[in-house]
Amino acid sequence: MPTAPHPADDAPEDPARRQLLKAGGSLPLLALSPTLTACGALALRDAPPPAIAAAAPAAETASLPPFRPPPLTGSLPVTLTEGTNLAFALSPDGRSLALDLQGLLWTLPLEGGEARRLGGDLDDIARPAWSPDGQRVAFQSYRSGGFQLWSVRADGSDLRQHTDGEHDCREPCYSPDGRELAFASDRGGRYAIYALALESGAIRLVADSDGEDGEPAWSPDGRHLAFSSSGRILVAEAHPPAGQAPAPHVAVAGPGASAPAWTPDGGALVYRLLEGSGRDLRASRLCRSRIDWQQPDDGSAARAGWPYRVALSEAGEDVFPCAAAWLGAQEVLYAADGRLRRRQLAAPAGGGGSSTASTDIPFSARLAVTPAGSYPRRYRDFDDNQPRPVKGIAFPQSSPDGSRIVFGALNQLWLLQVGTATPRRLTHDGYGKTYPAWAPDGRRIAYACDRDGNYDLWLLDADSGAERRLTRSPVPLKQAAWAPDGQHIACAGEDGRIYLVDADSGAMRPLLRQTVWSGRPSWSPDGRFLAYAAVRPYGARYREGLNAILVHELASGRAHYHLPRAGSGVDVRNAAGPCWSPDGRHLALIMARVIWRLPVAADGSPAGEAEALNAEDSDALCWTLHGRALDYLHHGRLRRLHLASSSPTGGGAGQHRIEDIPLDLRWQPAWPTGTTVIHAGRLWDGRADHYLRDVDLVIHGQRIAAIEPHRAERSGVRWVDASRHCVMPGLIDMHTHREMGNQLGDREPRIFLAFGITTTRGLSDNAYLFLQNREAVEAGARIGPRHFGTGEALDGRRVFYDNMHPVSDEAAVARELERARALDYDLIKTYVRLPPALHRRATAGAHALGIPITSHYLFPAAAFGADGYEHMGGTSRFGYSRTGSQTGVMYQDVLALSAAAGLCRTPTVFGLEGLLGDTPELVLDDPRVQTLFPPAERAALEKAARGGPYRPLPAVVRQIDAIRRMLAAGVRIVSGSDFPIAAGGISLHLNLRAMVRHGIAPADALRSATSVPGAELHPDLGTLAAGKLADLAIVDGDPLAHIEHAAAIRAVMVGGRLHTVEELIAPYAGKNDLPPAPAASPSAHDRHYASAEGYWWHDPQWVAEVRRACCDLG
Repeated sequence: MPTAPHPADDAPEDPARRQLLKAGGSLPLLALSPTLTACGALALRDAPPPAIAAAAPAAETASLPPFRPPPLTGSLPVTLTEGTNLAFALSPDGRSLALDLQGLLWTLPLEGGEARRLGGDLDDIARPAWSPDGQRVAFQSYRSGGFQLWSVRADGSDLRQHTDGEHDCREPCYSPDGRELAFASDRGGRYAIYALALESGAIRLVADSDGEDGEPAWSPDGRHLAFSSSGRILVAEAHPPAGQAPAPHVAVAGPGASAPAWTPDGGALVYRLLEGSGRDLRASRLCRSRIDWQQPDDGSAARAGWPYRVALSEAGEDVFPCAAAWLGAQEVLYAADGRLRRRQLAAPAGGGGSSTASTDIPFSARLAVTPAGSYPRRYRDFDDNQPRPVKGIAFPQSSPDGSRIVFGALNQLWLLQVGTATPRRLTHDGYGKTYPAWAPDGRRIAYACDRDGNYDLWLLDADSGAERRLTRSPVPLKQAAWAPDGQHIACAGEDGRIYLVDADSGAMRPLLRQTVWSGRPSWSPDGRFLAYAAVRPYGARYREGLNAILVHELASGRAHYHLPRAGSGVDVRNAAGPCWSPDGRHLALIMARVIWRLPVAADGSPAGEAEALNAEDSDALCWTLHGRALDYLHHGRLRRLHLASSSPTGGGAGQHRIEDIPLDLRWQPAWPTGTTVIHAGRLWDGRADHYLRDVDLVIHGQRIAAIEPHRAERSGVRWVDASRHCVMPGLIDMHTHREMGNQLGDREPRIFLAFGITTTRGLSDNAYLFLQNREAVEAGARIGPRHFGTGEALDGRRVFYDNMHPVSDEAAVARELERARALDYDLIKTYVRLPPALHRRATAGAHALGIPITSHYLFPAAAFGADGYEHMGGTSRFGYSRTGSQTGVMYQDVLALSAAAGLCRTPTVFGLEGLLGDTPELVLDDPRVQTLFPPAERAALEKAARGGPYRPLPAVVRQIDAIRRMLAAGVRIVSGSDFPIAAGGISLHLNLRAMVRHGIAPADALRSATSVPGAELHPDLGTLAAGKLADLAIVDGDPLAHIEHAAAIRAVMVGGRLHTVEELIAPYAGKNDLPPAPAASPSAHDRHYASAEGYWWHDPQWVAEVRRACCDLG
């Protein structure tokens, strides 16, 4: 592939480009996306001079020329002396190293010293590999929005892109003759090993095992390739005879083996061995196994020791997922403990070699960051009580004739007669309600509600208002869709099945097994098929894929996937279609935030090209006027798109007429009136290390007026006697996904409050559900914690979760930022596949709106001025994290960058359920758990509570040590639970308990859930002082001495409104009994939804594993 100049990410931008917000606050659609030129090289329009300059051919020499480092993006220099999951490659002459440190490419002399940076902040590289002649370094880069193979001369010149396209290409390795690059790619439907001919560009398949293959390593003689495969190490012929593909040999049976490298004689392999799994990763070792072509090394006792498996690293070393290199027959170089380590091996009589003393190669590398918070911040005005239009319009559905629209808002269902503007309220209680759906007759509405304890289907007569419970389901139900005959309803269950419900009797039967977090089903007009949005992963090694259209044939159970356009999928799966047209000829859906219409055959397969019908941000579409129009939401407003009758299959967006549907529904904040005085025996203000004692907390309306010595003679006030209790700020959970937990209905906000959590921050939710929750709580229409949130997280072209939005270019980022402005987001969240250049644009745009941005990544986000990052490891596009090792250790690079930038980190420590064994009464005897938690969640907690005294996971101990070190360095630690991946309410307390159990002072732990996150969200939150919002908890005991007492909640107050625990749990008393699961349907053929048909991601075991492993250590 031709050479290309390196896009300059570090050079100053044109000031006009930097101005993201036009007058009036709208965002321009910027056109600065990376594109592949006709010859396939990467180019960037309007790019300034490159950071890695294309150079004239230089004389072939093994020495490095004088070096001038590229400019730094940030303003504050930081020196790194350790690297988290540091990777390296040794030059063929053994004199130099190429490094991957925080996603940047560096070179370093073997003896150590100052590393020299070759690329820019946006390169996002990994897995460097030297060419055999020592002139070039190959690597994988995510700069273009997908992993591709690149190489550059060792002096930073002559950058070349070797692969392109929609498939990821990772982990390059030069062949010994320098003619090919072996690499791993998902281009065949799962990860396999390929070889790229560098001269011709031809790609050939080398090995495709029954696992997910990666990390190829050529044998010294070039005859074989070793590679990792789902925890094993396999060896395949590098050049099998034409037409033959012998099965790879299993050299190491695993599990947990990766990063293979050959010994110099080609007779053995060294590799990394990870001990443990999931959230209990205990150790990582460097091992060596002699290749036995007759039998694999399975690690058994009979085969322990040379010539089979022997550990080369010492116990306790944290070996990184990077292939080792040899400095001689008895000296190995590897990455561990944040360092580059040389280890001499002894040569015992058996010839195996055992570890002896080691030495580290010292290095330093200079980066720069932009201090967080370097922009004018916008905060919510909690003192503005003026009426305002409702924006939280959840899942609107239009009647078939288009005359009426049902929708959720302010925790109720409403009915709008089109043309009247003022809706009629249909429901009048505080329980959760969602996913309304019209029957074909236009009279009945099905919706999900937890009025009787579980999210069941209810039927409501739109004219009379009469309603009845339809189902008595063993699992929460959602996403109802009526069959065309009006006799049945399809809906999704929280157990991953699609159920068919009799619309008269409510009888249920499992119909189909869906994959993870699929969308709302839509019926074909003849009732033979169901279509819905479902993720189609590119492979099992990395879970992300495209949101495709999945069509199920009900009679046979057969399933077929279709993409609405080549290389593109549906936006988010929960509210973007597909919706089958009444005549059966089209599927309507949303891609890139606009509505498209796809011609389909009777079986749902595409029958033509999709056409865009509008050009504005669209959500929650549905057919109406018997197929002549589509209704949808645009920035909180209902809109109707009338289809041009003369153009049934084409014509473009301009030929269709769009009109507003008037809606006049307003809300205003509901504040308490009068004065409340809380007599506190102890009061902790959220900042100090001690209590105030015997004081009165005087509250006027929603704010604290004063904290004074107790006076019993006050009159005309409402007294709250907490003289035997402790009053403290309400807790703040900084990492939740409230929409993912909406199967709990109205239990969900009550769980948070009952455990003293008065504020939550949502990170990636359906924007309209987030707004409905926020508005309902502030309007007094729902009991719940104060909520700060955002819409769907911005992700790359590939996504996994149903509430991640695929973003592929600058224009898409601009649309998302304009949507954030229109819908009053409190923050922006980006996810793991968003390319660095778009992450930088999103950061600038969020700050232009005055709101913070967070992600899973530390760098280069810290160079852009990002505000924080999430988790102690967590999901990453690399398969490992750069913010913590897989065994839970944090290194100097993470600490230095975080502290210098002043970042906010949310740890979300997992694997803490064992702490319940120390206080089993918190679960077994606590009415909050026994009443508010549904049976399945309660059973899991009870099992942990009966598990005996706490036995900490080694990774947890290391993570808490990292938190302790960050606190000491001044990093702002804010606690979060990652609800509902972790149990609501309780998990935040377990995070605090773990911090204290492993060496952090109770006051510091409590500050991480009160004053520190309060300062991040709003100046008037997180502390108790005059002028602050009256968000507090009343607890039994002494939480500054005994952290477990922070969970002993008696009452909470949110904005001056008091809620006792008894009041919070009362609506669900006696409502925890569920019926047994219905029998499986004979039409749900297992052979059609599991791997036998090729859709392995429908397999129940895979679905369970990815749900469970959502935030295991990266």
